[in-house]
Amino acid sequence: MSSNDDQPQTGNDRPMVSMLLAEEIASMLEQKRTHEARRSLVEMLPPEIADLLIELDPAHRAVAFRLLPRELSAEVYTNLPHDLQQALQEELTNEQLAQMFNEMEPDDRAELFDEMPGQLVKQLLSMMRPEERRSTQVILGYPAESVGRLMTPHYLSVQPDWSVQQTLEYIRSHGDDAESLHVLYVLDDQQRLLDEIRIRSVLLASPDATIESLMDSNVVALNARDDREEAVRVMERYDLSVLPVVDRDNIMVGIVTFDDVADVAVEETTEDIHKTGALAPLDMSYTDTSIAALVRKRVGWLVLLVGVAIVSSGVIGRYEETLEAMIVLAFFIPLLIDSGGNAGSQSATIMVRAIATGDVHLKQWLATIGKEMFVGALLGTAMGLASAALGWFRGGWEIGVIVGLAMICIVIVSNLIGTLTPFVLTRLRLDPATASSPLITTVADIAGLLIYFGIATWLIGVFDLVGVAPDEAAESAESAAEAAHALGPMAFMWLG
Repeated sequence: MSSNDDQPQTGNDRPMVSMLLAEEIASMLEQKRTHEARRSLVEMLPPEIADLLIELDPAHRAVAFRLLPRELSAEVYTNLPHDLQQALQEELTNEQLAQMFNEMEPDDRAELFDEMPGQLVKQLLSMMRPEERRSTQVILGYPAESVGRLMTPHYLSVQPDWSVQQTLEYIRSHGDDAESLHVLYVLDDQQRLLDEIRIRSVLLASPDATIESLMDSNVVALNARDDREEAVRVMERYDLSVLPVVDRDNIMVGIVTFDDVADVAVEETTEDIHKTGALAPLDMSYTDTSIAALVRKRVGWLVLLVGVAIVSSGVIGRYEETLEAMIVLAFFIPLLIDSGGNAGSQSATIMVRAIATGDVHLKQWLATIGKEMFVGALLGTAMGLASAALGWFRGGWEIGVIVGLAMICIVIVSNLIGTLTPFVLTRLRLDPATASSPLITTVADIAGLLIYFGIATWLIGVFDLVGVAPDEAAESAESAAEAAHALGPMAFMWLG
């Protein structure tokens, strides 16, 4: 049986471990035991060192960071929060920064340069090694959200007429400079991409065989100016861990690896979650975002939703006479509009995700609408029967008919609103995630009120109903209000 010391540290243990190690490193630095502190630091992984630096005070942090070897410091720097990166920039000289950036991957370097003052970037570029400067400038020349900003130029390329033996010798001499070793890219004399070959095929082939004999010309590539979300979709669809990147002339300019695409997937998913919650996406982590920035990101949508919600009040005012005729109708409003909003929010969430993952395409809108109409009808019928029973119990069979029929219509219409809105936004070349749950809910509320009062007005005339006595209305109102607030979420739980 292994001891506790042999067990891997879990995510929950790491903050405590980082704090303890930070205290130990700080003590070493206080006692001028810098060599011992350096040995302790270099035995850790870059993300662990970054966690430790976060726990140190600013003075100790700057000293500990300077103790790191140049290549290790570059990896640690990319794992630090934005505010600590800025703090270290102020502590380090431009020469030290340039040396550290020389050791970074070009795509990581370009991402950091995007967040730095232009004058400082120019100074750092002028101090860097010529080959690193050129590769960075190439990446910075692509649009901010493009695949070109994710790629690295460090890959292994071979030519069709090379032998397997010649290729293996090339890998041994140049493999250390490549970002990925398990794929080789076959290029012609003009650096156009012809094919990609797995290293496994090379290792199993005869030494005298040529690269051309191993080719099948079946290669999936990205264009450098494609949106970076395209890299996520292609890598997921073809189950690849690395993709070649070409320009408009099919000339290979770099590769995109799984770790970079995974970061994009997290960022894009986070952005979609923020949008569906009716707030502008955060530019940095929540911890690094100021209170003022959080208010700015949220206030616009909230003010817009208030304006839309005013329409709901206008609808209620328009049907004041209907409410006066049957006051008990007022107390089913929360039940009906909450249920409609929930149905619309559910369908919008499903559709936004389906469109984002490519599971549903724009041309499938008509079939999808038909499917969701059937789903809405089934949901509405189940909830309508429950609502009709409540209405009959509290206000008579006529009220049951009104509430039940209104529930069926509201759920169907709300489901269609939630389904159709992401398609409309996609057709307008807008992000379908903008179909936020609060927006869908508010629009569904307005539609629900119009449907409810329209049906109520019509059926009151058909049934020739008269107003309920005040005492009876008060008693029914109190019971109906309590039941209405409970029934909405319960009905959805019953439906699974």
